[in-house]
Amino acid sequence: MILKGLLRLQSGFIKWLIAPTCTLKFPLLLPCIPSIKEVISLGISVNVTLIFSLTRYEEVIDAYLDGLEASGLSDLSRVTSVASFFVSRVDTLIDKMLEKIGPSEALDLRGKAAVAQAALAYKLYQKKFSGPRWEALVKKGAKKQRLLWASTSVKNPAYADTLYVAPLIGPDTVSTMPDQALQAFVDHGSVARTIDSNVSEAEGIYSALEKLGIDWGYVGNQLEVEGVDSFKKSFDSLLDTLQEKANSLKLVSP
Repeated sequence: MILKGLLRLQSGFIKWLIAPTCTLKFPLLLPCIPSIKEVISLGISVNVTLIFSLTRYEEVIDAYLDGLEASGLSDLSRVTSVASFFVSRVDTLIDKMLEKIGPSEALDLRGKAAVAQAALAYKLYQKKFSGPRWEALVKKGAKKQRLLWASTSVKNPAYADTLYVAPLIGPDTVSTMPDQALQAFVDHGSVARTIDSNVSEAEGIYSALEKLGIDWGYVGNQLEVEGVDSFKKSFDSLLDTLQEKANSLKLVSP
């Protein structure tokens, strides 16, 4: 559906979309995966957002690689992409689930799920963007799809205010931070490669949560639905504001 809409656009607008400074934002839902591949194949740069699970993230990477391989471009260097992996919302949901489970073993894992999953996402990133398949694309100028950490503000005041910033520093990553998180890191954070400093611990936390009954697939799907709903409400609010402004201009026109 997204691709068909793009192809109906005038050719001049398509040229604008493939400009180096333009990135098309995709809210991630399962039906969007094929469109990501096809839009990338057109040479359009993409920000795939609302990623909450390792399963969905791997699908996003594969769609990016498939799109690069399907592209007729001789130079892939102008195609860029980021995969926006949301962090703090994962803890918000899983913490509630752990509190219902109850025993101290479960409660001790509160505030640890999101960073653990993020570390494993980076491990997946390293695996996917290496090896013969990737090297063949590099020869055509392909760029890695960078990991972007989103939702990095702390929702629980009991947690460290840099919880979703300090442990997620690494090559080819981007961190988007609200002012509060940014100022906290400037004040008492330190710059060091941390994202892959203790992958074995992250794997242990991820596995322990599964053993306690945490369904990572459910978590990802639930947060996707909530995220899209939030985006829709924001977009609808924007349209309402624009309509109100347009109506006010009509009232004052001569």
